[in-house]
Amino acid sequence: MSKVWSVVSLFLLYYALNSYLVTQGGETIFGATLIVKSRVPAGFLAIPICSFLLLFASLIGIVFARRNGPRWADRIPFVGFEQLDMTKVEAKVYQAVMLVLLSLIPALTLIHFWRVAASAQLVTTDPQPVRIPGGMWDWRALTSLDNPATICSEVTEKASSIVCEGRTTILPGLEPAIFVALTAAAVCAMIAFWWFVMAGTKPPRTDSHLLSEQARRARESGPLPGRVPPGSR
Repeated sequence: MSKVWSVVSLFLLYYALNSYLVTQGGETIFGATLIVKSRVPAGFLAIPICSFLLLFASLIGIVFARRNGPRWADRIPFVGFEQLDMTKVEAKVYQAVMLVLLSLIPALTLIHFWRVAASAQLVTTDPQPVRIPGGMWDWRALTSLDNPATICSEVTEKASSIVCEGRTTILPGLEPAIFVALTAAAVCAMIAFWWFVMAGTKPPRTDSHLLSEQARRARESGPLPGRVPPGSR
């Protein structure tokens, strides 16, 4: 389970950082080919992909955290090591760094991607495109599923026509609503994962616990009628 979490989380970090670099006007690292090289499309498409990966990684982390312990560092999946001595300070620091790097940082990049997408301009896909004043939240611009709008990195006017540069298609209102639900689910799963890491799970009540509870009640109620207490003979 640690290996699966590591693979998913490392790919999430890799994709999130490369998309962030593109939205900032930079170039991708390690020759990433799955990233759109335009600012707004890179940020817009990173929202569902990063949200899904964060949700998947967090659910795996929750299962791992609930099955392991007792220390908080034991409840974080191992990255690159089969076993760590969690009594050592350096092991705890390593686990904390991995948790922040592979879980928190991708979640923070989602905030940036949403800001990029929300501030972008939309135009219609008609032969004579016009601006959509309400942006990607304008449900009125969703005329049909076969006629989506276009979200642009930059909009310019040339010869009385609108030119959308660095673009990708979008279903106004519908796609953002789906992306919001997916992002919310991913963030809630991540918060639950961190909760189980820090707080752990309550140990189950065992039969020995029940027996000790019955013995305590028996002592408090005193000897049964007709029974001679030990040592009174």
